[in-house]
Amino acid sequence: MSLNTNILSNFTIETAIDPHPLTVSPDILLTEAIYYLSQPKKQQNMEVDSVIESNQGIDLKSRSSCLLVVENNQLLGILTERDIVRLIAEKVQVEDVKIKDVMTNKLITIVDSQIQDIYTIINYFQEHKIRHLPVLSETKELLGLITSTSLCNSLKLFDLLKHREIEEVMNTHVIHSSPNSYVLTLTEQMAKYRVSCIVIVYSDQQQILHPVGIVTEKDIVQFQALGLNFSQFKASDIMSTPLSTLRPVDSLWQAHQKMQNLRVRRLVVCDNNGKMLGIITQSSLLQNLNPVDICGVIHTLRQEMQELQTEKIETLHRNNSRLEEQVQRLQESVNKLEQRNYEISTINQMIEFLQACEKIEDAHEFLREFLKKLFPEFSSSVLLKDERNGKLKSVSYYGNLADSETLIEFSDCWALRRGQSHIASNAQPGLFCDHVDQEYEPTTTICIPLLNQDQIWGLFYLRTEFPEKISHHQKHFAHTVAGQISLALYNLKLREKLRNDSIRDALTGLFNRRYLDESLKQEIIKAKRNQQPLSVIMVDVDHFKQFNDIYGHDVGDMVLRELGRFLQQKVRGYDIACRYGGEEMTLILINTPLGIAKQRAENICSEVRELSLKNQGKILQSITVSLGVACFPLHGSTKEEIIQRADKALYRAKKAGRNRVILYQLEQ
Repeated sequence: MSLNTNILSNFTIETAIDPHPLTVSPDILLTEAIYYLSQPKKQQNMEVDSVIESNQGIDLKSRSSCLLVVENNQLLGILTERDIVRLIAEKVQVEDVKIKDVMTNKLITIVDSQIQDIYTIINYFQEHKIRHLPVLSETKELLGLITSTSLCNSLKLFDLLKHREIEEVMNTHVIHSSPNSYVLTLTEQMAKYRVSCIVIVYSDQQQILHPVGIVTEKDIVQFQALGLNFSQFKASDIMSTPLSTLRPVDSLWQAHQKMQNLRVRRLVVCDNNGKMLGIITQSSLLQNLNPVDICGVIHTLRQEMQELQTEKIETLHRNNSRLEEQVQRLQESVNKLEQRNYEISTINQMIEFLQACEKIEDAHEFLREFLKKLFPEFSSSVLLKDERNGKLKSVSYYGNLADSETLIEFSDCWALRRGQSHIASNAQPGLFCDHVDQEYEPTTTICIPLLNQDQIWGLFYLRTEFPEKISHHQKHFAHTVAGQISLALYNLKLREKLRNDSIRDALTGLFNRRYLDESLKQEIIKAKRNQQPLSVIMVDVDHFKQFNDIYGHDVGDMVLRELGRFLQQKVRGYDIACRYGGEEMTLILINTPLGIAKQRAENICSEVRELSLKNQGKILQSITVSLGVACFPLHGSTKEEIIQRADKALYRAKKAGRNRVILYQLEQ
């Protein structure tokens, strides 16, 4: 019986590498670059109709989807069809632009020695969301290029796609347009949604979409090379038609074969009535080589292992030693695949939890639990940079970590200082970072900076006391986890910042007027339902204009910031402090009767007089505030009434000489 005992590692990655990618120098004009990505010279002057006709059966292997910018065999950058579409959509005049001015120079590359198996490559494509992966030597010389097309073509020996249907993985959100849309509009849609094609559809009387053609990035590059005016041609003039489509019940293997036979990179999915249901691309095929597919391989390998065991019994007297070795290798392959499947599934689950959080504090507990599962033999910590003091503070950790490993000075970590990962072991203890507590006698530590746009904003730290040597896979896996955590936490931080920016006043840090209007309305509804009082205090800085005239607006802003910080400290966690406008602040005191609100207002009034304000070391004159107080339901039943009457009380306080508290009285 013939048996492939290592189906993954026997994959020859050279079949997916183009050793002669299309390369250009950095000084060529963008117009020349577009020409290289378009039709051959002999077809340069073709009419639009002939270009469209020839596009139906074009050989993708003869047309590159990108240009690599190389000088002295050193890779400098890349220009893809998507880049050209974006430039056209932005109406960039390409005639006098050189390729070095518009190329992408921050590249995702891979060194040939790092390629372990096909999943190394697929992980790169999935993790970085790329379609082109240059392969470099140890000396950074260009060896070739892997694309999603070449990778899909090289997968023909793998039986991973036969048992999954298209409807399981197709993208149902298809960017489409009508035949009457102008090509420039299609280009802008491609750039906006970062897609490689626009499906051209018509809508019948039931508003059902039927695909009639397609326009791709390759088409746009080709027509740009011909010098066409995109604002004059419509989609119906240039679209590729008729379309070859798939059914949702077809297998991924059928989609893969059809793409190869037709030499296309994408296919539209329709039902039996021609209704558009979705689209599937070569990237979809690669993205779905996931743990589910791997489980199928594991199942097949287990079946083969059972067959081997049966054969071992039957032929034990002749080949016992050889079969035992095969079973052992096969079991190791199964164990390795199961471990990879477990790791990928855990990472995906961790990312889903992180994406569901509203703020970073929500992620602390479950992030620790996921890291325990991913690195059970390590102690670990995720640290983020505190912008106030520059230190890195742990937001999630587990294991035997000292204080020095959960609060790190930037200069104490070689990874932070060098801007790249740092691995140290007890074989060379002098290479341990200063923050490592060596009382626990670590055998190995891994420090990986968390980066965003080349800026260090955190650290992923691992430490183990187990004597076994850390494998290359564990090191690579730690980098993968660090990258996923960095991206998820940074997006979470960005969402939190955007949310705060929408409800916070930028100067004082208090809630803004819009948040005041909405929250006061809701709190009055709650107070009415629970039959509880609610008080509002309006606070205004006395003679603030005169203060600005004496010290200047910068000092005035500083005073408002200090007053905002002071008021935040004087309210309870569930009370609301807002900036009403200018130098006027508003406090919403939940479940607070008028008498208590008056006392708190008096305390604020007296304590503001005692505030010590300094500017550049000089003590400023003290400030005072006037305060007006109104209470629900005593002084009104609506948001507008309570605010208006607290403001009237404030006006009376200022009219009565300022620096005092006035309660609203119904006879006012």
